[in-house]
Amino acid sequence: MDEIQQQVGGVSYAPSPPEEFCGRREELEQLSTILSRAGERGQTVMISGPPGIGKSSLLNWLAYEVQERPDGRESPVLRAEVFDLPGMIFAAFRELLNDLRRTSASARFASILDAESMKEAIRYADDVFEKYAAPVEPIGLLPKAGEEIIGVFARTPEVGYDRVYQAFEELLRELGREMSMTGHVAAVLLDDVHLASSHDRRLLRDVVRDLPPGILLAFTCRIEDDAGSGYAAMQEEIRELGIHEVQLFGMQAAEIQELGKRRFYFSIDDAAAGLLEERSGDPFRLIACFNALRNRGLAPSQENVADVIAGAEDPAGLVFAALPEPVKAWTEGLCVLNPPFPVPVMACMLDLQEGGVAPATDRLLESGVFRSLPGGEYAFAHPLLQEHCRHGLSEETTVALNARAADCFERSIHRLPGRLHVLLSLAGHLYHAREYGKAADLNLEIGLRFHHRDDHDTALRLTDRAIVSAEHLGDDALLAAAERQRDLIRQRASGALTAGR
Repeated sequence: MDEIQQQVGGVSYAPSPPEEFCGRREELEQLSTILSRAGERGQTVMISGPPGIGKSSLLNWLAYEVQERPDGRESPVLRAEVFDLPGMIFAAFRELLNDLRRTSASARFASILDAESMKEAIRYADDVFEKYAAPVEPIGLLPKAGEEIIGVFARTPEVGYDRVYQAFEELLRELGREMSMTGHVAAVLLDDVHLASSHDRRLLRDVVRDLPPGILLAFTCRIEDDAGSGYAAMQEEIRELGIHEVQLFGMQAAEIQELGKRRFYFSIDDAAAGLLEERSGDPFRLIACFNALRNRGLAPSQENVADVIAGAEDPAGLVFAALPEPVKAWTEGLCVLNPPFPVPVMACMLDLQEGGVAPATDRLLESGVFRSLPGGEYAFAHPLLQEHCRHGLSEETTVALNARAADCFERSIHRLPGRLHVLLSLAGHLYHAREYGKAADLNLEIGLRFHHRDDHDTALRLTDRAIVSAEHLGDDALLAAAERQRDLIRQRASGALTAGR
């Protein structure tokens, strides 16, 4: 670890690298046992726990076990992450497909995945996913009336959910067949499934029912306090399917001592470790505490640990208190964005010239508060950091930053990949910026598209924004249209409409 990183942020809050993974012996044994069975029969496991408990770090360890460990399996790993932007239908599954394509093209796995049948399964699944997304994903975004942005949408292809499921099932079946023939096990890893849309959870559930030999499917799910969380729905579904669940709890004193020694070079006595086990047992809190101790030049004694813990009810507060300027200001400027953050939008939000983008992103990564993503985009190192930053904004600042974000997306719109992410981000930022004229039209139009794809949750959320916007505008005609759309979606969601209507 370099000196700058230690000074501005210390150990990163991103998921732990496998070589620095600490503790969790019982959970590692559970996963190893499940992995050992995947060759004979496909296996699925859900890794669950509260935020900051180390779910993504455990997924990192699993990826290492499958692909990188010397004298290990050296098998393919396909990995994707679900981000908190409602409406991204099958985005994670499409990323898994892209990852499989990259893996197939690599020299390391070309001999395993080079079969023509495998290539054809990838091509077909890719085509089906693209066609399914077309009704909600615009083929272009053009200026309207000099200011407003509208979507130019493709016609709805006759591609239903059943074809999506069959295409992805056949892809996994072909992948499993190749694995079985070569003595490998492919790991399919999904992070943060609690954020997934109902469509994604349905596909996940259906695939799990008949997972082929040679495939290990592992996903993480965040436990929340409220009964309506994504975890509550997933737990009920996996119980019916008999899926394994590895649930994570706070680290024990010996594991805390191991983490302190391996990642911070701290020698933590039993008294301090016992206090941490009782008060701050999850890895996120522990890293925040240890970084604070090191930034202040304090030894990890029981007294110093107690002082640090007492001074921060929210461990994310410790993190931001230690950030220097301008990193703190940059963090605030980016926290309203929905990950993944496109670089052009980040540069616009931070008012960076082209030559200043690389140095700025380097400093953000060095702070330990941000992480880079495989596609060249960025995100906060941990969702708790972004949540804390958002909650700390004043109402006035929140409105101003969303207005800036909407402007940045409009400026960069033709340079950005992932049209659906762009459109949903723009719709949200316009609404939260109280630019109700633009927000009403855009949210109403996209809501209708999601209604056509039976994603009722997203359709209602977007349509409700259009209703609120119309109310603020005092536009009775627009309000009536939005309310009719809302009622139609509610009827469809409740099953009140028959197929022939």
